[in-house]
Amino acid sequence: MQFHINAGLDPMGEESRLILIGKKGEKLNAPIINSSIQKRQITRWDIRENKEYPFCDLQKQSRILGKNAVGDIRIYLDGVCREEESAAELIRLMVKAIVKGGYSFAKEGLKKIGNNSIFINRELFSKYPKCHYTFITRFNLCKILEEAVMDARCISHARSLGNLPGNYFGIREMEGYVRELADYYHLKAEVFDDRALKEMGCQGILAVNQGSSKEARLLVLYYEGSGEGSLTALVGKSVMFDSGGYHLKSMGDMEGMQYDMCGGANILAAFETAVRNKSKQRICAILPCVENVISPDACKMGDVITTMSGKTVEIYNTDAEGRLILCDALTFAAKIGAESIIDLATLTYSCQNALGSEIAGIFSNCDEFYGEFQNRAKVCGEKLWRLPLDAYFQQEIKDSLTADLINYVPGKGGGASVAASFLEEFIEEGIRWIHLDVVGPAVNKQETESLCKGATGVFTDTIASLLDDKRSDK
Repeated sequence: MQFHINAGLDPMGEESRLILIGKKGEKLNAPIINSSIQKRQITRWDIRENKEYPFCDLQKQSRILGKNAVGDIRIYLDGVCREEESAAELIRLMVKAIVKGGYSFAKEGLKKIGNNSIFINRELFSKYPKCHYTFITRFNLCKILEEAVMDARCISHARSLGNLPGNYFGIREMEGYVRELADYYHLKAEVFDDRALKEMGCQGILAVNQGSSKEARLLVLYYEGSGEGSLTALVGKSVMFDSGGYHLKSMGDMEGMQYDMCGGANILAAFETAVRNKSKQRICAILPCVENVISPDACKMGDVITTMSGKTVEIYNTDAEGRLILCDALTFAAKIGAESIIDLATLTYSCQNALGSEIAGIFSNCDEFYGEFQNRAKVCGEKLWRLPLDAYFQQEIKDSLTADLINYVPGKGGGASVAASFLEEFIEEGIRWIHLDVVGPAVNKQETESLCKGATGVFTDTIASLLDDKRSDK
C-alpha cells in the first residue's frame, strides 16, 4: 500500500480507477479527463453534511476501498478543496481510513519473530493489499501525506499488539516494547517492579497480579514537549490476559481476553504519534501491566486491599480487576503532577450492552475537557456517548462493612457508571479527567465490509489529534 501526491492527472491504465471527491448538492469542477478512460473507471464520492460526525460516510467508503481495492487509485481533491487546509484535512482523514480498512493481522509474523524484538519488527504483523494511491491536488502536501501515513501505521501497530497471542506478548514483552520505544525516541522511561510497587503501596495492581507467576509492572513514559505548560497523563489498562480470577469467566466470555490490554496498546500508539509529530504538550503514558489468573496465591472475594491513595477497597468481584489497577495508576498520575488525565480501558460489558459495539462510553468531571475531546472525536469519526457520574453511584460503591470502597455493586444496574464512579474516587480535586470505556469498539469480533476481525486501535487517532493541536511547528 503506497501513497503519493500529484498536481495533475497522469495517463491512466485500463486497470486504473479515478475517484472524484465532491460535496453533496454542489457542482463538481472535474479535471479534463482523457477520452480513453472508461466511465466505469470513474466514481464520484460526495461529502455529506452530518453534524455529529461530518466525515463519517467518507471515512467508511475509504475503509471499504482500502480493504478491497488493488492496483492504481487516483483521488481528485481539487474539485472540492479550494484551500490548502481543507485538502490537508481530507488527506489525513482518507489516508488513515484507507490504511485502517486495508490492515489485517499477518499471522505469518508469528513464525518469523522468534526471540527478536517486537518493537523493531512490528511491521511483520501488518498486512495490506497491494495498491497505489495518488491524491491529485494543486497544493504541495507531501509532508502532510507522509505524516498521515505514519500516523495510520502507528494505529496499525496498536492493533497488532492487541492481536498478538498472550504467550507472544505478555507483561515482560510489554516492558521490552516500552523500553525500546523510549530508546528510539530518546525519552525517559520508568519501570516499577513488584518490590517498588509494594513500597509505593500499589496494592490494587499487586492484588490483581497475585495469581500470576510473572511480576506486575507499572510502566511510565515521559515526553517534555516544549518543556512548559501542564502535564497530560494518558493511562491505559494493560491486563495482558484476563481469566476473571476466582470469578472465572466462561469459555465464551474468556475468548479474546488477550484484548484486555488494548487500552495500553492504544495509549502507547497515541503517545508515540504525539512524540513523532513534536507536540508542544508535556505528556506521560502510564500502563499498569498485570495478568488476572488463578493460583493458590490469587486474590479472593472479600479480600481488603489498601491502594496507593491510602483508600481501602473490598474486592467483591475478582473479575472487576481493571478498576483496581487503574485506581493506582490514576493516583500515580496525580502524584507526578498531571493536571489532565485521559484513561482508556476495556472496562465493562455494561457499557457495551448500553451502547453497542460501535459507540464508546465517555465520562468526565469537566465539561470543557469533554467538549475538546468530543470535537476531535467527531472529526476523527470515533463515536462516543457521555454517561453519568452521579451521587447515587458514588453512594453504592461505599456500601462495604470492611473498607472505604467496594469494587463491584451487584444487581443494581448502571455497571459502567458504577465503575467510572469508583475511578473518580481517585481523581484529586482540580484535575481534569476523561474516562473512556471501550469494550464494544475496541475489538471487531466479526469481519465486515470495511474492517477485518480483531483489535481496532479505537481512540488512538482522537487522543493523538487532541495532543497534536499544539504541535511545535505550528
